[in-house]
Amino acid sequence: MSLRPLRTLVAIARKGSFAAAAEHLGLTQAAVSLQIKGLEEELGVELFDRSGRRPRLNAAGRVALERAEEILALYEELKVRLSPEGGLPGSMVLGVIPSALTGPVPRALAALKTRYPQIQVRIRSGISDALAPRVEDGELDAAFISEPPYAIPPHCEWRPYDEEPFYVVGPPGMAGSDDAAWFRELPFVRFDKTAWTGAMVQGQIMARGIRPRDVIEVDSIEAVLSLVAEGLGVAVVPFNRARLAVASERFSVLPFGDPQLKRRIGLYERRRHPGRAVTDFLLEELRGICSI
Repeated sequence: MSLRPLRTLVAIARKGSFAAAAEHLGLTQAAVSLQIKGLEEELGVELFDRSGRRPRLNAAGRVALERAEEILALYEELKVRLSPEGGLPGSMVLGVIPSALTGPVPRALAALKTRYPQIQVRIRSGISDALAPRVEDGELDAAFISEPPYAIPPHCEWRPYDEEPFYVVGPPGMAGSDDAAWFRELPFVRFDKTAWTGAMVQGQIMARGIRPRDVIEVDSIEAVLSLVAEGLGVAVVPFNRARLAVASERFSVLPFGDPQLKRRIGLYERRRHPGRAVTDFLLEELRGICSI
């Protein structure tokens, strides 16, 4: 059996359709259909329910998908183990949320460079909700993101290493210890409420009955802080210890919520991938730095 139809099956499942898989793989839709037909003939079962507008994996297809992912992961591991580098990938692509880049991740990457100088690491920065699908699709080897708010796919896992408490952040000189009062005093500069972090904050604000007098919505935490720095409003932002120390010098800061709202940060990766030894090393370094 060739690995090509297995890769095609995985692509269809992850991209949601034959057409999207064809575009992802650089094939025609007809070629994708032929590969799947050949796979079905070789296995002796149909893998898709074709009764609807769009073919969907049936029970046999879901079993085949699970095994296909395992076979492809084992093949990638085999290639790495047989490489001259002795079982380690030559390069890795890691996703990192901006707050982690200004926190412990650079120290962990420096330790990795000392331990494994032959490995080239490329960084892709982005918000958690954008990085997670790229890990699931295999575009990233792993990503440092906040905890996913949905059921993690069986072929992936998320392992924590730190917590980031949320704070109400206002311009310098704001008085009082009632975080709700700050929302009545100035407009609310909100991070996109459709993003994971923005949704957490919005849920708490609604649960507590806080009614901001006005709302400014942006799609970047750094943009949020820039507007607050200019006195245009208050915001709710998660901070790791390093960022909190810097923010406390620039802004008025109060814990948000009682108990204080927190998000967990961790490593998101596929359960099987060639760089697992590397991500295990990074995770242990990060846990040591963050002392969890």
